[in-house]
Amino acid sequence: MYDLNLTPIRLRQGQPQETFSGFMAVAPPRRAVRSRAEDLMILSLTLHANGNLSEDLQADWLARLSSAFFKTSGSVTSTLRSVIETLNLTIMEWNLKNVKGGMPATGAINLTAIHRRSLYIAQSGLTHAYVLAHEGLKHFSDTGGTDRGLGVSRTPKIRYYQADLGTGGYLFMTDTPPGTWTEDLLLADGFPDVEKLRRRLLNQAPVDFRLDLVQIFPGEGQININQPAKKASPVEEVEVVEKQAETPQEELEPEPTQPEEEEVSPEIVPVEETPVEDTREVFTQEPEPEPEVLQEEIEPEAEVEPQVEPETSPQAVVMDEDQTTAVLEEEEVPQEDKRSRARRMKEARQAERMRLAEQKDQIKEESLKALAAGLKWWRNAQQSVETFFKDLLARWSPEGTKDAPALSRGTRLLIAVIVPLVLVGIAAGVYLARGKTQQYAFYFEQAQASANIAQAAQDPDIAREEWSQVQAYLNQAEDFRETEELSRLRAEAQAAMDLLDGVRRLDYRPAIVGSLPAGINITNIVSYGLDLYLFDETAGRVLHAASGNSGYEIDPDFVCAAGNFSGGRVEALVDMAQLPINNAYQAHILGIDALGNVVYCSPEQDPVVQMLPGSEGIAGGAKNIVYESNRLYVHYPEANQLNVYSPSNGQFLDMPVDYFNGLDYSIRPDLSQVIDFAINGRELYLLRGDGSVVDCVYSGLPDAPIACENPVQYVDGRPGKEDQNMTLPDANYVSVYYSPPPDPSISILDAENADIYRFSLRFRLYQRLRPNLGNYEIVSPEATAFTIGIDQVAFIAFGNQVFYAYVQ
Repeated sequence: MYDLNLTPIRLRQGQPQETFSGFMAVAPPRRAVRSRAEDLMILSLTLHANGNLSEDLQADWLARLSSAFFKTSGSVTSTLRSVIETLNLTIMEWNLKNVKGGMPATGAINLTAIHRRSLYIAQSGLTHAYVLAHEGLKHFSDTGGTDRGLGVSRTPKIRYYQADLGTGGYLFMTDTPPGTWTEDLLLADGFPDVEKLRRRLLNQAPVDFRLDLVQIFPGEGQININQPAKKASPVEEVEVVEKQAETPQEELEPEPTQPEEEEVSPEIVPVEETPVEDTREVFTQEPEPEPEVLQEEIEPEAEVEPQVEPETSPQAVVMDEDQTTAVLEEEEVPQEDKRSRARRMKEARQAERMRLAEQKDQIKEESLKALAAGLKWWRNAQQSVETFFKDLLARWSPEGTKDAPALSRGTRLLIAVIVPLVLVGIAAGVYLARGKTQQYAFYFEQAQASANIAQAAQDPDIAREEWSQVQAYLNQAEDFRETEELSRLRAEAQAAMDLLDGVRRLDYRPAIVGSLPAGINITNIVSYGLDLYLFDETAGRVLHAASGNSGYEIDPDFVCAAGNFSGGRVEALVDMAQLPINNAYQAHILGIDALGNVVYCSPEQDPVVQMLPGSEGIAGGAKNIVYESNRLYVHYPEANQLNVYSPSNGQFLDMPVDYFNGLDYSIRPDLSQVIDFAINGRELYLLRGDGSVVDCVYSGLPDAPIACENPVQYVDGRPGKEDQNMTLPDANYVSVYYSPPPDPSISILDAENADIYRFSLRFRLYQRLRPNLGNYEIVSPEATAFTIGIDQVAFIAFGNQVFYAYVQ
């Protein structure tokens, strides 16, 4: 683990300020879920409001968010995203309640998790994060400047970054970074200590400035706050630095300071003993918020707007604990019967919730009565104990003694202290046990009520919304008790949500015997009979794994990487493609480097190299290849070019043909935005990072040899959404794959959620394959590659980890 030293810096008109709201770090509490038990979390939140958003409320929000982080299992990025989405909905609700006119509150956040030896950053809004390590400086921000921040839209724009910590370093965050924050200046004269770095960061800083600085070094998870002493303006500090430049270096180095324990802020460590309401609900200012507050305020708006977005409710954020579910956005035409049905369902929900509210008041009243009874029992017990000791001493007294010997003052004092403590402990234990049982019963009954409404709902949107409520209430009930009935209802809710969303869960298991080295990053997978080929982007090579009794075992003798081989030299590879078995070299895999050199690779054979004709001097070099229908397709994104080679006797001897030759440049797809592509005979599928696909068909007609649909229109096939146009949700899409008959389909990988969207050849969504990784710990924050074999076995990679599951 690592220790953290936090240094908050606030300047107003050039003068240091003592406040540091919106900045905190949290160590894992005792009851953290297993996957978060060794993580550290750092929050840096900047809120822009009209002055009526108190610091206490902000601190309460951050405390609840930190509690939610350590209660949420699954991958690090899905947990970070769930926390940010919850905060976004919280700010939106605050705006609805408190902003009657003028500008609403908006926010920007750097939410950081330290997991093992890596730093994971989820960022939303116009803000900047820097990681300074011994290897150099990394800068993370929204380069496009289009992020509107939190509190504006139901779906916040979230960016994810990762950095290796190694022996430690610094993390610093701000929304107004000076231009002097460069690697050359910050690392001048070697790696700086914290005080030297602070002076350099404040050099040429604005007069109104905020900086959240974190020093990270190996330790045991301790967190300290270093509140800097009040100093002069940054301009005066620069003058001091210039004077010190004439002093010997030994005098400039400050003595290392140990953080003082009394400086630890009580906000850093969340209170573990106090029950916290489910943080995946929206937080409000009321001391006892009802879970349905935000929904009740937003529902009238939903009746007016034609857009129905149940997936973005606060409850939908926690649809799945292992992977936060990305939902589809669609437009739906409102119908009069649907509105009336929705109103009836709403009235039923309100009646049920009124009953539950009355029951909650009754529970409180009974709890108070139980407490009063406990106090009365305590007083009676005190009297009984006093009488007991008097009788006992009287029996021990010699016969004939009129009065019992008096107790010493020390004995009476000891009894007066111990007996009340014992009685209070017993009473408190009874009260807390009874209170937890009643709280569990209250939330579980709410979950059952929502489940009954969902089962009776005819409208899929209402059913989806109520099942989301069920999952939220069960999360709250689970804070007090874990029972079999709770597990059964949770499984029922998850199955219903999966059915509504067209989800099929795949139980993934590790595919590779043992583990691959940490530096490997698998970005392409080829399933070739009983062989598995993995492309390692980091080293620019292909790995071969053969199927065995316990799984796939890495072949240490297989060579498909940079080197001098028969036919010439090949540099580090950039991609690979599967070859038909009848090629001239009997090779399984064809690799390519950026210069256009291809290499034929196969187990127990030496590689053979050939240079592709016409590949010299193409800007940017090759990026992706596909071999299909006895043709090799080579993608040059920077040159906006897709070359097609037709081999002769297994050799690439002829010059390539431009796939889009004859197509007017005004309608030609922009290949620089293409992340991946797939081929289906004469049809070409080009995938962009936002999930959109360009579908081009080669007709061979003289007037229009190529016809492209740019982009294609996806059609929804989920229950209740049939034949409606849809778009994929905001995510990071990295791969597209064409599955040949007998089950032809087009599959797209969502890297953030590891979901595989499967479309028919007419781009109708018919299945979402969602991972169920069980208790397997995932190191990489995103999925990096996938494939579906002809035997309907899906393989998926997370960096250096590869898993498999049966689709059917």
